[in-house]
Amino acid sequence: MKTRFIYFIGMILMTSSFVSCSDEALEESNPNSVSADIYWSNLEETNATLTSVYGAMYNHYIFGFDVEAWRSDLAFPKSRTNPYTKATPWYEKTFNNSLVDVTRKWDALYQVIWRANQVIEGLEGLDGEFKSNDRWTIQMAEARFFRGLCHFYLHSEYNGGSVILRDKVPAGAEEFSKPLSTPKEVKDFFRADLEYAYQNLPAQQEQKTRVSAGLAATILGKSYLYEKDYTTAMTYLSDVINNTEYGYSLLTGNNVSKLFHSEGDFNSESIFEINYASEHQLEDLNWDEESFFSRWARFSAPTGSFQGSAYFVPAAWLTHAYSNENLDSNDARNYVDDGSGGSMLRSVPLRAAQMIAIVNDEESEYYLSPAANTVFNFGGTIFSLFKKFTNHDIASSEADIAATGWKSGKNVVVYRLADVYLMYAECLTETGDLDGAISYINEIRQRWGVESIGLPDGSNHDFNLVVYTQETLRKHLQEVERPLELSLEGFSERSIDLRRWGISKQRFEDLTALDFYLDNYTTLGDEPVNRNKSRIMSGISPVDPTDPTIQIKEYEQAAARYNSELHDYLPLPLSEVLYNQELNN
Repeated sequence: MKTRFIYFIGMILMTSSFVSCSDEALEESNPNSVSADIYWSNLEETNATLTSVYGAMYNHYIFGFDVEAWRSDLAFPKSRTNPYTKATPWYEKTFNNSLVDVTRKWDALYQVIWRANQVIEGLEGLDGEFKSNDRWTIQMAEARFFRGLCHFYLHSEYNGGSVILRDKVPAGAEEFSKPLSTPKEVKDFFRADLEYAYQNLPAQQEQKTRVSAGLAATILGKSYLYEKDYTTAMTYLSDVINNTEYGYSLLTGNNVSKLFHSEGDFNSESIFEINYASEHQLEDLNWDEESFFSRWARFSAPTGSFQGSAYFVPAAWLTHAYSNENLDSNDARNYVDDGSGGSMLRSVPLRAAQMIAIVNDEESEYYLSPAANTVFNFGGTIFSLFKKFTNHDIASSEADIAATGWKSGKNVVVYRLADVYLMYAECLTETGDLDGAISYINEIRQRWGVESIGLPDGSNHDFNLVVYTQETLRKHLQEVERPLELSLEGFSERSIDLRRWGISKQRFEDLTALDFYLDNYTTLGDEPVNRNKSRIMSGISPVDPTDPTIQIKEYEQAAARYNSELHDYLPLPLSEVLYNQELNN
């Protein structure tokens, strides 16, 4: 059972508004309002407001996994012959500040900041007796964590890092309009908040849904990695990896099957999850951003009886890369029954099986069927599907969860220990410790049963026998480990990675130079079925290289149009530019 963190949220949608008509009006008390000093009179009331901060994190537009998948190199918008129209500006790099997703993400992040500031001001208004209580300190650390986190997100995503710094709830209409702060001012501000959280949050909270010091350390490490301060980043990342008080460990062995499954909620690898639920307030509308359910299953699940729309599907290169990792012949998990009393190698690697659905995966159950190829034909150029957000492990259709595919209670994993391992490996690579970096990478690869990289180290694993240089190991992290391990996780993770490495345009150019085609596939078993044009292959089709339903070419528009000045960051939303008077002066 999930640990629920849902109490009070429905009662405390605390977004306030302030209207100033005259100086005298500001001096009058509204008898129908509840002032801060009356409402926040004890730690129960501040905690209720803090709960609304967590509730604001339910907003789908904060993480925008669909938009960020299209914007980066991870996903295609549905069918290659009939792309999803909404995705076209992101995939083809024609987006601008008038797009609704640009505004909604901005607004959602500032809503979290607004509520966090309410908690901070409420806590600051309590008397000394409360301030000496450990609960006061932890609540303050939680509120400052979220305020810092969302400023970090805004700094990483918008306008080159020059965004609006909001350190208090506006006390009047004139305080809504604020000028932009410099990237350094914003960075110094969110770092101070995150450092406070790191120093004052417990290593673990009784409620798993609550943030902890390990998460604060993860974000601090990530923020220093983003500016290439590898030494400082390693201090925080090493703490996350080695501090046993946090209780983190990679899932290994057969436990890797719990990743992104309902039974794996808040597992030992998880650092931060959005805790959705499908049995509360089902009367809420599908597009209610504070409901307890998620739409991500609907957006990524198969169409038809599964009640999905498959708006974003894995890119051709990503599907091919997942499918073709070399198996470690020394790992017993890679052997399955061959049907005649013997054994044979799995059809696809464990990492591929856990992350995506593909036609040639013969061993992985999918929507309670023996394999995905028995219930989905992988036609219409949709030759792979993301699994991370779907309920394929517990239901035969998304409609079985809450009577509609729009309402999923599956948790969304934002950060986990594997990300920290790979960030640490990147720091080691950039500071010259290639052997150390390879060892961290191989811990992740070995838990998936795929071939280790580098030269043999005496352990019972297969190695690819490649001697890596700093440049080739960096390229491996950029093109293999981070995208295959972390696709659709974090906050705009892949777009930010490509930008901070300075390779965004080059990446799209490299991908559009690749050729893939779709081959027919015949399922295994007693009753084989032919799935036409379903299996992605590298190269030129020997059948018809000009047929767009067979020959697959991706990212041509992105490669031609990508402009760092326009596309590295999201622009300031048009609504902010129009209505923020401090931006118009």
